[in-house]
Formats: sequence, C-alpha cells, structure tokens
Amino acid sequence: MKKLRHNIRLLALMLALLFIGLGAYFSYSVYFYGGRWFASANNPRLNDQKQNVITGDIMDRNGLVLATTAADGKRAYPRHTGMRQAVSHVVGDSRGIVANGVETFMAGYLLGFNSGILDRAERLFSGQPARGDDVRLTIDAELCEYAASLLKRYQGGAIVVLNWKTGEVLCSTSYPDFDPRDINATMNSGADNGALVNRATQGLYPPGSTFKIITMASALDNIIGVADREAECTGTLVVDRTTVTEASGQVHGRVTMQQAFARSCNTVFASLSLELGYNRLSQTASSFGFGDNFLFRDMVVYNAQYPTTNQNKDDLAWSGVGQGRVLATPLHMAMIAGAIANDGVMMEPRLMLSVTTAKGGSRTLLPSRTYKRACAAAVAQTIKNYMIATVVSGTGSQARMDGVTVAGKTGSAEASDDKSINTHAWFVGFADSAEHPLAIAVVVERGGAGSSVAAPIARNVLNRAVTLGY
Repeated sequence: MKKLRHNIRLLALMLALLFIGLGAYFSYSVYFYGGRWFASANNPRLNDQKQNVITGDIMDRNGLVLATTAADGKRAYPRHTGMRQAVSHVVGDSRGIVANGVETFMAGYLLGFNSGILDRAERLFSGQPARGDDVRLTIDAELCEYAASLLKRYQGGAIVVLNWKTGEVLCSTSYPDFDPRDINATMNSGADNGALVNRATQGLYPPGSTFKIITMASALDNIIGVADREAECTGTLVVDRTTVTEASGQVHGRVTMQQAFARSCNTVFASLSLELGYNRLSQTASSFGFGDNFLFRDMVVYNAQYPTTNQNKDDLAWSGVGQGRVLATPLHMAMIAGAIANDGVMMEPRLMLSVTTAKGGSRTLLPSRTYKRACAAAVAQTIKNYMIATVVSGTGSQARMDGVTVAGKTGSAEASDDKSINTHAWFVGFADSAEHPLAIAVVVERGGAGSSVAAPIARNVLNRAVTLGY
C-alpha cells in the first residue's frame, strides 16, 4: 500500500511538471510567435475588424502616405507607379496575399487592436466610426524608388540600406515587383517570376564571396598570426573530389591576407576554411546569425543557412567562399556589413518609426536594440580595413564615392551547379562615416560579376542616401 501511494505521488508530480512545462512553452510561443500568428492573413479577426474599423495610414519616415483608406473604404496608394511598386513588398496588400507586408504584420496598430478600453468605449458612445492607428515606417520612399529603378534593368534582385547604428531600414526594395492597385493582374499573369516574393527578406541566395567576411572573421579569431601571413595563389586548389578555382582563371600569386580579401582569392579562403575546420567556421557563422531563428519585432526575415550536416572536405572548402549550401537574405547580409561597421555589434533591423493614434497621440515603442555581438571589436576593425582596401584598390573599386569612405565586399555567386546560369552579382558594404552610418546589400539575379554590376549600383544608392541626408 505504501508503495502504491509513493507511485501515485510520483505520477502526480510528473503530471504537474508536464503541465508546468506545457504552460511555459505556451507562454514562450505566444511571446515570440503571437504577433506572427495574429498577423496571418488567415486570422478571421482581421477580416471582421476591417468591416468595422477604418484602417490607419502607412507612411514613410518623411510622412509620405504609402497606403490610406479612401472615402469608398478601399485602400489607396501613391499616384506615381514607380513609387507604388518600389515599396509594394514592404507595404503589402490589404488582402494579405503578400506574406508579412506591413498591411498584415502591423495590423494590430492599423486596425485598432492596440487601442485601450477607454478609447473603445468613447468610440462606442460617440457613434463615430472607429479608426486604426497611423504607422510611420523607417524607410524613405524616394530612396526606395531610386534603388528600384536601378534593379529594373535586370531579371531580379533586391537592395537593402540600413542605419548600422540604430538598425533602421532606410531602403528595402525587391524586383520583380507588383502594383498594389491591381494585385490580381500579377496573380493572373501566369508569369512565374516570383513578383509577390519579397527578395530582400525572403530571398535566400548563395552569398558567394561576400561570405569571405565570415571566413576571415573566423580565421582572425582562431588562427594565431593569420593577419601577418602570406599565401601563394596558383589559381587552383585541389581538395578531394573538387577543384576550387579563381574567377576568370586568374592567378594572384603571392598575396597578403588583405590582398587576398581585396582581390577575392577563392583558393586562399578555401584553404583557410579547410584549416579552420567545420566546427570553428560554423561557430563563427552562427555568431553572425547563420542558423538563427530570426524573431524580429518589426518584420519577418528568413533564416540564413550554413550547412550543419553531411559536411565533407569539398563542402567545407566551398562554404568558405560562400558557395555550396550556404544561403542568406540580402537584409541579413546588410546586417553583417553593419556589424563590421559597428565594431562587431549587430543591431536588430527596425521598420516601425512611430505610431500615431486616431486622436493624435503617440504610442510608446521599444527603442533600437542590439541583436547580438557578432565578433570582437579588434576583428571587426581588421575586416573593416580589408573592406576599405577592397573598394580602394580591389574588386569593389566601382563602389568608391567622393567625400565618403566606403568599405565593401563583392561576390559572384554560382546560381547553378553546372554554371549554365549566369552568376548572381553581390555587393555588401557600408559608409565608414559616423555622419552617414549606412550599410548596404545589393544582389542582382544572374547579373554577372559583383564588381562590375552590383558595386556601381551600391555606389549610386549610397550617393543618393547621403544626398537625402542619411
């Protein structure tokens, strides 16, 4: 009998612990994922609310209205087609067809769900129609429109500019785009070009040689004296079943680490990744956000991938130059560039600048915050010097600007295993300026060489951002 009572107590304790664990997991899920569940286009509460509430305005940081509710109750957008389309993925659509646009992701504000009890009671007794909050974003619509105009010459791509001090996203544009005035035209066109996909936050691309930022950070952290080394580039590196080669069959000869970075020497960085080994390189990739489950307050960003299984020597060598199974979004690569500019500190990207209630009041928003420390300040400083050298005298020379020091890294990422498709052109970098704390990522799908395609686009966009006062 005593043993039976003991077993019952033990079973009761186990059940209690299970319920506590279930409650803790539920609380965790609601805290981290509740906003995403709520903002789903499939949430019936959103559609019900739209019947009773005038949806608030969406504006850019300068007060330019990007979406408003017209007298007939329908959503209206800027008259100028270029601007509408440039910000279409950020703003989204009223039906929630475009995943994670502001129209749905920030519906809690736009549809008045965050109004207090007193505000709701006042509206109820006043008989006036309820109105949601107005949301002002961090983006500059004019900068987005200009950046989008540069992408339209190519098959597709994305451009992201953010403030590396605060994390504020100043520009986010994706191409192909769509017209929010007639999203059905895009849906019914039959063209499978992914126009409804926000490539800035959802486009997972091989980062190519821009990943050498990560490989270099890992080498500086783990290989004593690596910054003082010289290496011999013969143009090829035989690994196991693969041979790593240089772009266009180049042979760089004897190079310092800075020269290898500035000239984007594949064989040197593949050798470094083999010397580092999978564990150390993957740990550094993780410190820069690869493999993280991004749970940002203002936006959804797809998780970057660094291979964690079935990693042989060939995979390891290619991963060191950003090929193989390594994937990242343009916004994440802009965050990485910003971390190097910010002494190794990576900021959380922000898209919401302010919220104004229907009565003209302001809602309190959480301030900018650090996402993580990606690397030590000394490591960031060395890589910053290498990135400046890349723009001064290396593959990123077409990103040079007058009056502002630009640091950067180019990339030409293979889009197919058999090289039958032209490479994706990359440039990631930043303005090394406290007055203009700008980080940028440019990817041009099948654009060719990052040095000749993405770098000049980055220069032009940074120039425009500086002209606009950022």
